[in-house]
Amino acid sequence: MNIDRETVSYLIGQRIHELRRQRRMSQEELALLSDIHPAYLGRVERGEKCPTVQTLFKISRGLKVPLSQLTDIEAPLEHTSLEAVQRIQNALSGLDAEEAVLIAEIVEKAAALKKNV
Repeated sequence: MNIDRETVSYLIGQRIHELRRQRRMSQEELALLSDIHPAYLGRVERGEKCPTVQTLFKISRGLKVPLSQLTDIEAPLEHTSLEAVQRIQNALSGLDAEEAVLIAEIVEKAAALKKNV
């Protein structure tokens, strides 16, 4: 497959954006974790910049994914159990302890039902 540099940059940027969004991270948070400037990360996500392998490695570390997950532009993105746990934690924030326990019981029962199917 022959694909130009701009297309590769765009597709990698989209993967980074989607992975960051799945983790409910801001560009600033990811940039800080990746030790890169937030404005540069924004340009990478928009496909305006073609990052070096070193920069991609920093971003992969910030996202806690293998470098290959950023660069394999033909592979579909997979959801992770970490993402699910973060979503549940976000949903529980702001609830009192009793409400959080009830939600935890619902999740446990749903998981048990799924295992028995």
